[in-house]
Amino acid sequence: MQKPDHDPCPHDVTSLPDSSTHLTFYPAYSFNASDTWSKWVKLTARDIHHVLKPHDRYSDITTNAARHDRPDHHHRHDAASSSSLLLFYLNHPIQFVQVVGVIVVFEQYFEKFWLFTIDDSSGATIDVTCPKPEKEKQDNANAPKSDPHHQSATSEPTEEELLQKAVATLDVGVVVQAKGTLSTFRSSRQITLLRLSIVSDTNHEMVLIASRTTFLKSTLSKPWTLSESQLMKVHREAQGEKEEENKRATRRKLKQAQRCQREDRHARLINKEYEVEEEYRRTAAKEAKAAGEAFQSRAR
Repeated sequence: MQKPDHDPCPHDVTSLPDSSTHLTFYPAYSFNASDTWSKWVKLTARDIHHVLKPHDRYSDITTNAARHDRPDHHHRHDAASSSSLLLFYLNHPIQFVQVVGVIVVFEQYFEKFWLFTIDDSSGATIDVTCPKPEKEKQDNANAPKSDPHHQSATSEPTEEELLQKAVATLDVGVVVQAKGTLSTFRSSRQITLLRLSIVSDTNHEMVLIASRTTFLKSTLSKPWTLSESQLMKVHREAQGEKEEENKRATRRKLKQAQRCQREDRHARLINKEYEVEEEYRRTAAKEAKAAGEAFQSRAR
């Protein structure tokens, strides 16, 4: 999660009641304590469009799928590196979602991305987008093995490439489990794809739906609550993380200053050596010129 320079939530441990719904919206630093913040939250398309709500107090806070708080995070370049929506189910903060349903529309003719629509029988559908590989990378992938450029490339496909390969094989009628972040296009919410699984049979689909229903009953249907002691604890942890980040920033600045000093010393040393060599070449040139003139004088 990325916090703005001015946090709309106070840095003390007081919670923020919402007078219109009687829900308590906690400071942003406490989101890690939520059961929904770092999970793929099981939702329906109707939930995403009509139940999830933004909150004015957090309008300046964005999420970023490229960061380490994403579920089953691995180090890689993300398709969804741009800012994603921060929304709430009651007062549960949500940044990652998953839906299960059948593909009813599959558009593969856009130049830079695939677009498909999932119908999960909730009374609404949801669009899912996935960027296509860059043309240069695609050309490299299709290059013959004898091509030295191809040989120099890594043979192990990245997670993003595997995702793109899976999306390229989709078609209307396939049942999928799509995971990603939320964004908007022309005022309509859509999913930016990060994970994709093909649901092989009806039994598997029913298990996923049952899991969604269970999570709704156990977690989403009830407001998120933190006791005063829990809020104090997450506040201390957040302060500790902030102090640690400040220490890391100080260490980075110190290393940068030391590197600049080393480079400056090396530059001065190189210049000094260059001046010595130049003086030696000038002296050698003078000596050679004098020897030549002496030789010519003797020859005459």
